[in-house]
Amino acid sequence: MLFKMRILLTCLFLALPLAARAQVLPAPEALPAPEALPVPKFKLDPPEIVVPPLAETESAETKSQNSEVEAGEEIAGEDIVPESLEPDYSQLSPNAERTARLNELFENLAQREEEEDAKLVAEEIMAIWVDSGSASVNLLLRRGSDSSAKGNPKLARKMYNYAVDLSPNYAEAWARSARLAFAQKDFNRALNESLKTLSLEPRHFYALWTLGNVLETLDRSDEALEAYREAARLYPALKVVKDRLESLEGEVEGTVL
Repeated sequence: MLFKMRILLTCLFLALPLAARAQVLPAPEALPAPEALPVPKFKLDPPEIVVPPLAETESAETKSQNSEVEAGEEIAGEDIVPESLEPDYSQLSPNAERTARLNELFENLAQREEEEDAKLVAEEIMAIWVDSGSASVNLLLRRGSDSSAKGNPKLARKMYNYAVDLSPNYAEAWARSARLAFAQKDFNRALNESLKTLSLEPRHFYALWTLGNVLETLDRSDEALEAYREAARLYPALKVVKDRLESLEGEVEGTVL
């Protein structure tokens, strides 16, 4: 009994300083919202190459040889130093990382003039958009897309409906549902769901493409032209948009004239 009492008193003695310290620790500051986190700069300037001075005892020939070697090393160093490094997102929250990745990709996409090069960047953007964060919702979207591609719009409609019911803020499900509605000539639904997509992902160039298609069908060419122009600004190399934009601009400008 005495031994147990000693152990109990020892534990209480050790716990008291910890409790005291816990009381005086300052409360952690509230973290900023993900949107407020700064987007990191990803470009890295090559480091300055410092050539050490030559020893005074070296001969002129040795100095010349060393100078040539060092110059060659400097040039080689400049060749292997990358202009930019892979972005470091480790300090960002998941939402802020997603935003930073999309910002970087859209900046890259706007500079791509070749269709195939731009398509690779667009696929990276789509890979981010397609991930809802839920394996079940991702599966519904994939089944809906497969069903639509195989000519089964009824099953595709069910899958998209389930997806938006389970994840109402999942822009990609709304975008594909809108495209299906347009294919089924349900233009009111296609219009509303395109707008819903853009309220969640304002840079969704395929939703802008669908919106332009719907507005054209409804004889609202001026508004369709604006949708196509915005899609072309985001994704300049998207051929379907470029072709339709060129045709519609000629029609609208010809009508004005």
